[in-house]
Amino acid sequence: IDADSGEVLFASNTDQRIIPASLVKMMTALVALEKADRGEVNLSAQVRISAKASKIGGHQVFLKAGETFELRELLKAVMIGSANDAAYAVAEHVAGSEIEFVKAMNERAAQLGMKDTEFHNPHGLPPNKRKGQLENYTTVTDLAILGRELSKHRHVTTWASTKMDTFRNGSFQLLNTNHRFLAGFEGATGLKTGYHPRGAGFCMVGTAKRDGRRLLTVVVGARSARDRLKTATVLLDAAFKRPVAVAQSN
Repeated sequence: IDADSGEVLFASNTDQRIIPASLVKMMTALVALEKADRGEVNLSAQVRISAKASKIGGHQVFLKAGETFELRELLKAVMIGSANDAAYAVAEHVAGSEIEFVKAMNERAAQLGMKDTEFHNPHGLPPNKRKGQLENYTTVTDLAILGRELSKHRHVTTWASTKMDTFRNGSFQLLNTNHRFLAGFEGATGLKTGYHPRGAGFCMVGTAKRDGRRLLTVVVGARSARDRLKTATVLLDAAFKRPVAVAQSN
């Protein structure tokens, strides 16, 4: 899609329900940054890591209970390194608990018109169904809406386009999960990758800019990270070659 106008250039199976995996973190970042914009939280605030946050598992920056980090640093870890523990810590700090933060995620989704989306956690990890936890779900259409909104934030555009950074005062390396796209596609600027074996497969929301034109693509269901990258590249290349509509150029 055209990231500025919202015009859909190519589309297939856009309203099929999928499990978004780590793409959930886009909403986590959006809720936190919008609260910061409204002055409800401070990006420089020190966030104390809870025992729950330290035990989330999966892709992480290995937070320890009792440590403190700036909210800004945790969000950087979320957007660059897709850190599950950092996403949980952000949720607890911003809303007081994971439950309240997830409510805010769903409220924002409804406001944006993401009609086929429901969030149940801020990180995208598979739920523990024995504990009654539920799966996040969404659609390609809704992910495009979310990606457009998130990419408006300057912090996100900086983090999402950073191939490598550090965490924990330089002692921990953050490699962008989207680094191959950023390094290999002309004009690539982000945005987020994900993987779920039973839901979205290898997936991504990719953004790129050429000659002042901003495009966004959503790819889900790829069988490998390589196929995900190839599909996103083909779609964006084809879209950039299409003439800009007259209505958009006026």
